[in-house]
Amino acid sequence: MLSVEQLKEIFQREKEEILEDFFTFLRFKSIATDPAYKNEVVGCADWIKEYLEKIGLTAEKWETEGSPVIFASDLRAGPEKETLLLYGHYDVQPVDPIELWTHPPFEPTLVDGDIYARGASDNKGQSFYTIRAIKTLLEELGQLPINLKILIEGEEESGSAHLPALLEEKSERLQADHTLIVDMGFYEKDQPAIILSARGLVAMTITLTGSKFDLHSGMHGGLAYNPNRALVELLASFHDDSGTVTIPGFYDEVAMITPSEKSELDFDFDVGKFESQFGAKATGMERGVDPFEATCLRPTLEINGIAGGYAGNGFKTVIPAKATAKISCRLVPDQHPNTIAALVETHIRSRIPDGITVTIDLEPGRGAPFRYSPHSRIAEVMTACYSQIFQKPCRRYLSGGSIPITPELAKHVKGDIVLVGVALPDDKIHAPDEHFGLDRLEQGYLILCRSIELLGEK
Repeated sequence: MLSVEQLKEIFQREKEEILEDFFTFLRFKSIATDPAYKNEVVGCADWIKEYLEKIGLTAEKWETEGSPVIFASDLRAGPEKETLLLYGHYDVQPVDPIELWTHPPFEPTLVDGDIYARGASDNKGQSFYTIRAIKTLLEELGQLPINLKILIEGEEESGSAHLPALLEEKSERLQADHTLIVDMGFYEKDQPAIILSARGLVAMTITLTGSKFDLHSGMHGGLAYNPNRALVELLASFHDDSGTVTIPGFYDEVAMITPSEKSELDFDFDVGKFESQFGAKATGMERGVDPFEATCLRPTLEINGIAGGYAGNGFKTVIPAKATAKISCRLVPDQHPNTIAALVETHIRSRIPDGITVTIDLEPGRGAPFRYSPHSRIAEVMTACYSQIFQKPCRRYLSGGSIPITPELAKHVKGDIVLVGVALPDDKIHAPDEHFGLDRLEQGYLILCRSIELLGEK
């Protein structure tokens, strides 16, 4: 087994090459949600496939109705050894608002130890250190100590809409004893943690229409029902004064965590640190709910975007023809995405006034919530791995985020799942000036190398 110090020496020795290759990866404008970037998305997938082949894996490009999926494997360890499946994604979020970036989003820039680029943290950085770890083990050991499969998709940021069908089709090829989803991180720098759960997700766009075109607010005000008014009335109906979601049945299937389950997890939340770090007050939770529990054990309904009428420079006295809102619900066990979507839709339709029509478009990529045992072999291996790398105990957390594809992976691939990674809350994921620390690129590399070796000891 390679020591941590040996692995650090290799990383430092190859750092120039690592950065050169990583920056090439980051330059692909792999925004899968925008058809204008289709060639960039396909080019990025092809680059990954060629890179995986170059380091010694057998790689394939699996076509879907959307973005290609890259699958690679090395099964030379044989049937007596365990098989690990690694998951990541190469697609990235759009860069808007571009004017708030201080570094070009697709021209990677290293500043004070941080790499600035769209996708640097989510998820190209984590996918890339995974690949480099495999490269090192193949070069230094000659052969991997376990069987390895890696799946890198290109539609995670839009809900992995086409991946479930592919998982079903390729289920036999994907089978593994354990799965690591390398798309998560720590709550604080240098405090290792594995993630054992994530919330589910349902998202939708609500469009209210009141007229064929924008109306003059002097000629028609007080006569036509303003879609903006109808929208704010609707949105205000989602919560009561205590912060509780008012939709009938919303909480009916929430499974409360037991005291024994809670005792095996790490629950801590520094309200002061949260408020100073993000400039937001921790006041949005349901009354009487602990702040940390509010982020991972309770379901939510959030208003993500509102549009209607004129909000540019100057003034335009109109009654808009349409008003739109985007909302999302984060779900916890045992809530089901389809059930919640139906409850929300029923509530919306019951609140639409006469003179207004409503259209509700469900976003693709609905995902169920999940929660896994901290006592699975892969959870215990990753806990030991993190403790070795960081020389401190590894914590076990529940996540408030959503990885919609995780329940689908669990459905089609046997074995336990753990979510890992070294992203941080202030990496500005999905925001302007997304960045990823070079030190964490090394940490992730060390974690993947060591975890594969620890699994190979059995």
